[in-house]
Amino acid sequence: MKVYLLGAGASRGYDESPTGLRMPLARDLFQVVSKLAIRTNPWVLIDAIVEYVSSSRGIPPPDFLSFTDDIEELHSEIQDRLINAIRKSDGLGVFEYFRISNQLVFLFASVINEIQNGPVSKAHLAIARTLGPEDKILTFNWDTLMDRALAESSAWRPDFGYFVKPRLVHRGEWVAIDSQPAKTVPVLLKLHGSTNWISSYNIIEEGKVGLMQSSDPSSLYVYESADKPYATFAGRYMAGYAPFSYGYYPPNIPDDPGKRAPDGYVFVRARPKFPWVPEGVVADKGLTSMPLIIPPVKEKTYDLFGNLFKTIWSAAEDAIAQADHMIIIGYSFPRTDHRSSTLFARAFARRKSMPRVSIIDPNPARAFDKIRFDLGIAEDRLSVYSEPFSKDFDLSAIVQPT
Repeated sequence: MKVYLLGAGASRGYDESPTGLRMPLARDLFQVVSKLAIRTNPWVLIDAIVEYVSSSRGIPPPDFLSFTDDIEELHSEIQDRLINAIRKSDGLGVFEYFRISNQLVFLFASVINEIQNGPVSKAHLAIARTLGPEDKILTFNWDTLMDRALAESSAWRPDFGYFVKPRLVHRGEWVAIDSQPAKTVPVLLKLHGSTNWISSYNIIEEGKVGLMQSSDPSSLYVYESADKPYATFAGRYMAGYAPFSYGYYPPNIPDDPGKRAPDGYVFVRARPKFPWVPEGVVADKGLTSMPLIIPPVKEKTYDLFGNLFKTIWSAAEDAIAQADHMIIIGYSFPRTDHRSSTLFARAFARRKSMPRVSIIDPNPARAFDKIRFDLGIAEDRLSVYSEPFSKDFDLSAIVQPT
């Protein structure tokens, strides 16, 4: 069994975006935003982020998009401030940092959607064509480049291809899933969620961040495509997106009334209207939704989504423990990602033999040291390709097509 492990370097291999841009790195997110059309779209909300960066960093609002701080550091800072505000019952602080945090999630997902909104990735198609039905792809990326390549080249579908089953799939409209694939297909395990995975909007309840939905927090909704407008927040549907990508706001959740307010309280929903912000063009019905991703923060909030990520990470551990050949593309095993380190340590502790490991990365030193010394893979089982992953990379040098 082959197991691919995809990091940021795999997504950077996509060079076919109509935007002319590649997926952002941690330090260039806002510079990428400055080159996208969404920077002038009044439906794309960044006001809370701009205000915070201006007040905390002294950067004037007109210069905001030159901001070069690491997105993980900024989002982690906001997360810490939100937790402290909740702990101190600081209502204004909770409101401020909650807005910033959610705007960061939406902006992050929106940038990815804009860049991946183009032709199917040839680099990811090359991966898909090497896969057998028992193979697995593990990815720490939020984009849908691999998802779309699998759907384009095989019987893989989001209904059954993520190991975890969605409640509904948006395919033109919300539809029940096909839970019986025609044949066995590779599994795509998305360890940090996905821009096309959808959950309900966050709320603050009982001193912590929760979900608006009344259903189990593990409930997963998946967006595949839209050929007509869908109901979304404030009716702000945006057309012109390829499958597995959407404009800023995902479709609302149709079958969940949302949580009831505690006895003696009511939930109040208010949306200010401004003359410079055009009204939406479709109905605003259903439960307000947002992208289901684990954002790039130091303290990752997997538990917010119930057992969803516990199930995915358990399947990933099984895959690593059983792999005959692991192909690691553009993943550097960051030192701050302790959960990833634990995943590999636990999986390798279960093994009775060592797999072949191939590393594709222009800067492979960190991955090599992790695999060779921390996990104990012998050099004769380890191959390193010190070059970027792209559509021109010859995967046949590593694996034979299945």
